[in-house]
Amino acid sequence: MPTYRPQFSMPSPVIFGNGAIAALGENIRELGCKKVLIICDKGVEAAGITKKVTDILAAEGLAYVIYNGVLSDPPDTTVDEAGALAVSEGADCLIGLGGGSSMDTAKATAIYMHDPAGPVKRYILQSPIMVDTKTPIILIPTTSGTGSECTKVAVISRPDMNAKWSAFVNTTLAIVDPELTLALPKRETANTGLDALTHAVEALTGREWNYHSDLFAEGSITKIWNNLYTCYADPSNAEARLEMSLAANWAGMAFNNPITHVGHSVADALSCEFHTPHGLGCALAIAETVALISTTVPDRTRRVAAAMGLSLDGTETDAEVGKIIADAIRALMRSMDMPSLTALGYDRERVVGLAQAVVDNHLSSFCPVDITLEVAKTLLENVYDSYT
Repeated sequence: MPTYRPQFSMPSPVIFGNGAIAALGENIRELGCKKVLIICDKGVEAAGITKKVTDILAAEGLAYVIYNGVLSDPPDTTVDEAGALAVSEGADCLIGLGGGSSMDTAKATAIYMHDPAGPVKRYILQSPIMVDTKTPIILIPTTSGTGSECTKVAVISRPDMNAKWSAFVNTTLAIVDPELTLALPKRETANTGLDALTHAVEALTGREWNYHSDLFAEGSITKIWNNLYTCYADPSNAEARLEMSLAANWAGMAFNNPITHVGHSVADALSCEFHTPHGLGCALAIAETVALISTTVPDRTRRVAAAMGLSLDGTETDAEVGKIIADAIRALMRSMDMPSLTALGYDRERVVGLAQAVVDNHLSSFCPVDITLEVAKTLLENVYDSYT
């Protein structure tokens, strides 16, 4: 009999499809809310996407206020700013509009509204906790990457600890409209798409896999492999954008229960030390992560290869399968001109020196390989050396 695996669950319903944003106003009305705080970054606002949302709210007779101060790897201080604005304005609903940073900021803002007596960092801890938030949260992605719209996780930076930690919250609704991703620049398309690939691969290969998550993970990997480069090379390709939006959403569903593992630990360490984009850190880490685990979970690694459509003749060793996958991922990265750590000017010794941070990250405990200090050092060495 197989080992028992955790249950599969989704935090909230998902409305998906071109034009899905039109459903926003009526859903807020059904929640009984009167005033909305829209949480976004200045780039989303400049692209005109925020106005699409405010036009819908205005047509529905709903009041709103905008917080556009979201930063990449959102620090707890911006959450406090957004939360204070929500409280002072009497907002009773939150919209996270943008990439993962905006959606995570919205989730954490609900924590602030749950307890506005002090800074939100009291709830953002090394060992994540669940906070029973009550404020409705509607999450609307404008990238095809994080899948944050369908997870309960809010990832927030703690600059005082030089760390990225998490909390779990209640969410209400996800609206995924692929048309909102058509304005996404090529670099962000590549970064966020490989973030989604990392989510799906780590969900499929982690210690806490489950049968339902496997379906979403494998489906996501296939869609990403078939459509990411097209989105990068032809940003206006509506069909490929729709497929990537669905893939990122499925990847979020895939890792919501199993959780990601050591590739994300590496990405978090890189972003804390060098402020690299999260998706780039994941991309740099995932190839070597697969190589690391290929002999420990060979059946699952072969499922990754199958989902990618890679040709195997059945004679390959487990380690060779891992290398084939890693080489294919690095080739995709090169086709999208993704920079190496060397090209970015990062010192190898500093990168390898992040090993303890990788070990300490709670996500590493979900890797099928025990992440000791020596394992982490070797992994970081390979991440630095294998993609130049």
